[in-house]
Amino acid sequence: MKRLLCLLIFLAMLLPLSGQSSAWKEMVIAPSESVWASSSLTETIGGRRVTYGPEGLFDGNISSLWVEGAEGDGIGESVTVMTQQLITRVSVVNGFARSQRLFGRNNRVREVSLSFLAGMTAPGLVTELDFTLYFVKEKAVSGRYELKDGMELQSLALYPFEELQRNFYRETIEQFSIEYPDLFAMALGELGIPKNEWRDPLNQELIREIFGFFGVKITIEDVYKGTHYHDTCVSELEFELEEF
Repeated sequence: MKRLLCLLIFLAMLLPLSGQSSAWKEMVIAPSESVWASSSLTETIGGRRVTYGPEGLFDGNISSLWVEGAEGDGIGESVTVMTQQLITRVSVVNGFARSQRLFGRNNRVREVSLSFLAGMTAPGLVTELDFTLYFVKEKAVSGRYELKDGMELQSLALYPFEELQRNFYRETIEQFSIEYPDLFAMALGELGIPKNEWRDPLNQELIREIFGFFGVKITIEDVYKGTHYHDTCVSELEFELEEF
């Protein structure tokens, strides 16, 4: 606890004074984490507590799923996934796809919005429980994507946004180097990268691999209503990825 308190005091001293500081979001991440949900439904089945968390989206099993846990239909709830690579396609199995009956009884996603996340950490930004603090920025993709009201796998092509993702990541590193110069210098020192050489593509790749964060956030914007329940369900997510 003392180590965490010292970390927070140290960060308070380093916070940028510019008006851009509000654009950074803080994410505290455990070593095993790569997917997060804004909420998840927990219910009791046969005396056992069951949580439909976002990890069920990536196990290849449509019987395990993510169900948002907010009041109402879950509009505005989201899943965030760390990919560490460019996202060129998102594929979705919508709804509670275990059976047609469960699919129809629960909400399904009609429209989603997407945004990319890019961020940085630095040596020493780790708690005694090995949680790492990242400073992250978010860039929204304009428009919404509509999903079909069916249980088949369906895809959202993101090829038009490859260069946007590359530029966004580079801009985020650049801004971090300006607004958190001490933390950035610590990262460069740990990697043995001279201050005037970090923009080299190979050095940027090393920075991203060791201290960087890149991912995508998928937000529910509209739903197909279920006949019995307000819970909005998604059974599976798959990503097609490419190197930066």
